Amino acid sequence: MKAIEFIDNLFTMNDELTKDAAAHIVHGANRKMEELNHDEFLQNIATWAANKNDENVKDVLPSIKNKYDVAQVATLKDILSVAVGQDSQEGEAPDFHIGTPGQYDEWNTNTMRIIVHRGTKQIGGSITEIAVKNTHILVDCGAELPGSTNTVSDSDIVKLLQTKHFDGVFFTHYHGDHTGLMDKIPREIPIYMDETMLIILRILHAYTGNKSMQELLDNHEGRIHTFKPRRGNVLTVGDMNIIPFFVDHSAYHANMFLFESKVTGHTVLHSGDFRGTGYMSKSLDMIPRLIHEDYGKQVDVLISEGTMMNRSVEEEHLLTEWDVHKEAKFFMKDHRQIFVVCSSTNFDSLTSICNAAKANNIPIYGNPYIIEILKTFSDMAGKYTGLYRLPPIKGIDEMKRVRPNEGIIPLGSLLNRKAEDAYTLYDRYGHYMSDYNPHLIYSMWQGYLNPKHPAYDEGLATFVRRFGSSVKYIHSTGHADKATLAKFIESVAPRKYIIPLHTENPAGFKEVNIEDRYKKMVILPQDGDTIEIA
Repeated sequence: MKAIEFIDNLFTMNDELTKDAAAHIVHGANRKMEELNHDEFLQNIATWAANKNDENVKDVLPSIKNKYDVAQVATLKDILSVAVGQDSQEGEAPDFHIGTPGQYDEWNTNTMRIIVHRGTKQIGGSITEIAVKNTHILVDCGAELPGSTNTVSDSDIVKLLQTKHFDGVFFTHYHGDHTGLMDKIPREIPIYMDETMLIILRILHAYTGNKSMQELLDNHEGRIHTFKPRRGNVLTVGDMNIIPFFVDHSAYHANMFLFESKVTGHTVLHSGDFRGTGYMSKSLDMIPRLIHEDYGKQVDVLISEGTMMNRSVEEEHLLTEWDVHKEAKFFMKDHRQIFVVCSSTNFDSLTSICNAAKANNIPIYGNPYIIEILKTFSDMAGKYTGLYRLPPIKGIDEMKRVRPNEGIIPLGSLLNRKAEDAYTLYDRYGHYMSDYNPHLIYSMWQGYLNPKHPAYDEGLATFVRRFGSSVKYIHSTGHADKATLAKFIESVAPRKYIIPLHTENPAGFKEVNIEDRYKKMVILPQDGDTIEIA
């Protein structure tokens, strides 16, 4: 094993080799050598030696532990402490190199490069480039959310797609602010997504009337490559390995991606959107363990969403999905005619509400789209747990025929509807009930209802106002609050940089309750800047 020979040579105090190893360990851990405990030091020296010799750190680490005793490790640490000679710099994140647009192609091809083309100062519309040598991959290709004021427009992103070479686009999940420009991706660029995401998008766009998306999702040309985020599944595109991880979000089967350079060994973890309040939130705790233990990797750069950085817990009504179920169940004991405004693809919240209706023996009615999307979710997830085996949903036509005195009507989000459409929808469904006295459960972000907020939606707000005081706000956010974000950062333990994404307050990352060494890793690039991992 060549990696062991490299470590043996360190004991000879080979000047060039010891400096290289020391720089890797100190800069990677971002701490003084003496602050590393025995196991941390061994993990870092094993990673260095494995990367130098293109060997697997999972094979190298046990060999190191078997060969060197505690005293030898202590001696090696002393040798490297002398070699590093950088005590004055310890605890500070190294400066990051910012390039001008178009410059990065001329940079050293033995580095890993990151460009957040859009998303450093806004929520939604995310698109990030990760490049190694001649391999360029995009993560997400979303449309801007209503009210976005960023200077990088959708047309700018479309121009980028048409004028630069990319080897693939990886999608974290199916929400429009991550997929909205998918049909603008040139035909020659491959697309990668979770196989469940493809199923959901096909149903969604069968009802949107978007012909170009329908044609793309039919995949007759084989452009879309699907994967399952399961243990051991490593994808390869050019000079990069990509590992997908299932993560909890308001979109079912969202993914994080770990990108590893086959040239330099550097790694970048792109979080996508995630949370700690859903039914499957334990997946968030598993990801760092899978990275560190199962795959034997460290994370050099963490690109993390920060949606909640500008939102208070009170504003977001931070409930878990179990709380949503409990509150809805209690509310339905006294209110038996209920409209529900909730994103039609937020499977967890719709599960909470539908199961609450089932517990109260209230029938559920829906239009053909709601029926199909929820049946698909239930069929896919219900085979793993009874929690997701939803009760049957009856069609609006049956409601029209029976004219029941009780019923739950999930409507989807109603986003982008005109005010007059909202009135029509209320009357069209509401008068099918024999006792026309409906209430509303609103299970979405309340910023859409605020006339002073850039994301204000007049149609949705008009619909909600029709219910007057008969509105119950029950919502579980799809994003990580600051405490969840802090826990995740420290579990991932990035070694070089933390890059905020999908946030209106990137500087807020420096105020999160994390160790100072992680706060110092937070960098704040602008959209379009190139970050070089040297």
